[in-house]
Amino acid sequence: MTTVAERLIYLMENLDMKQTELADKIGISKQSLYKYLHCKCEPRAEIIKKMAIALNSTADYIVGLTNDARPINRDANTEQVMKKENELLSKFRKLSADDQIRIEERMNIMLDK
Repeated sequence: MTTVAERLIYLMENLDMKQTELADKIGISKQSLYKYLHCKCEPRAEIIKKMAIALNSTADYIVGLTNDARPINRDANTEQVMKKENELLSKFRKLSADDQIRIEERMNIMLDK
């Protein structure tokens, strides 16, 4: 498993970004960034969010919840799709176990076409 520091260094190297530049972009001192990059302390959530934006990644990647460093593109259409998906999932969960199986079977048939 990689650390927050290793992930930050990886993202900085991919962007050819210097420590001073990142510190300036996220509004912290070079000394604070040094501590994060050398595992002396962990950044707060607010700082991780700023780092993710500055490094064109996600907070989930930085803290190790995912290995996908690509940012999530959240345009208006994406928000609508996510809302619809959540509505469908909520309805699905209200179904009986037998009905959930039927829905899954129908989905598989439709996807096989």
